[in-house]
Amino acid sequence: MESRVTASGAAKLPVRAAILDVRGLKSEVGKDGGNPMWRTKRPHATPCHIQGGSEMKKAICFFIIILILCAAAVLMCPKRDAASAADAPADAPQTAAYPATEHEAAPGVTSQPKLMVEKYALDCNHLEAGKSATLTIIIRNTSSSQHVKNIKLSFWEEGAEILPVGTGAAYYKQIAKSSSCTWSFEVTATTTAQSKPHPATITMEYEDSNGNAISASDRIILQVRQPVRLAYEEPSLPVRVTQGDTPSLSIKLMNLGKSAIHNALLKFEIPGLSSGGSVLIGTIPPGESQTGTTNFRVESEPLGKVTGTLLLSYEDEYGEHFEKEIPLSTTIEEKKEAAIPKGTDTTTAASNFPRWIIFTVAGTFLLALICYLVINWLKAKKQREDDEMRL
Repeated sequence: MESRVTASGAAKLPVRAAILDVRGLKSEVGKDGGNPMWRTKRPHATPCHIQGGSEMKKAICFFIIILILCAAAVLMCPKRDAASAADAPADAPQTAAYPATEHEAAPGVTSQPKLMVEKYALDCNHLEAGKSATLTIIIRNTSSSQHVKNIKLSFWEEGAEILPVGTGAAYYKQIAKSSSCTWSFEVTATTTAQSKPHPATITMEYEDSNGNAISASDRIILQVRQPVRLAYEEPSLPVRVTQGDTPSLSIKLMNLGKSAIHNALLKFEIPGLSSGGSVLIGTIPPGESQTGTTNFRVESEPLGKVTGTLLLSYEDEYGEHFEKEIPLSTTIEEKKEAAIPKGTDTTTAASNFPRWIIFTVAGTFLLALICYLVINWLKAKKQREDDEMRL
């Protein structure tokens, strides 16, 4: 008669016989007092007796079986993984937990090489409107594992105010890994180009070592400035000046450019001529003119021809300083008194003067005085007579 076990593990009926077979192990519970006896199916197995027939013994047996199954599963899993790896194709792609970088690529994965503008420069501080300059660009292959080939470079500025001289394109057969190439060409700024930074694009088309086509672009900034165009009317001093004179000089400045001129200043350096100092003209807007005037005083020395300069200084809208020297010249002469013949005794000059001239002048003056007095007397007499007649 078989025994039945509830969820709590308690036996309802006496156990007649139970057989457990786990991977070659056999347990028989006989009728000899309920003591279980463990035997193996293999011959010559030594029986193992477990004392007691309670539910605890069954729980222990069940626990041992679970441990045996878990151990078998653990031992068999690596073997299956190894077998799966052995059966996998040799050229199967490998994966990595993190994306492979260009410097440390995963096995079987090749990174894409990249070209970029490393440096660029003009052969001058800025590009002046209406003029040309040489632009030098260094293109670097940032890949440390691949070279690139069939490189095509091109330049363009979207405002069309900076134009390349020629096609604005270049071809290079190859750039080795972690290497660079240098591209130099002429660019011209149009006369109407605005004074500001101009962005330009460098386009790069190339192939990797496997022949795969790749394209990239990079941006550079080129500074354009309108030129300063200051004109003036040629100033000049009098051809001859005399000691003590105060000649004046004026100069007219005209701004013919498209940007303002600032801090225009005049300085004079002429030997023998002193001025009241520098003359500040200030700001001259585009298309307008200003006039600067100064007065000189001629010193006593030096005499003869003297040459000096008018120093004209000013700044553009970016604060860049400009200077121009304008030559000036004149002749300084000595101031002369009334000429007296040599050898003439100034003490006797008055005594030799004709006396008749003196008498004539004195007589004329005396006669005029007498006439004046007589006329006044006659007028007064007539006035008295008229007054008496009225009375």
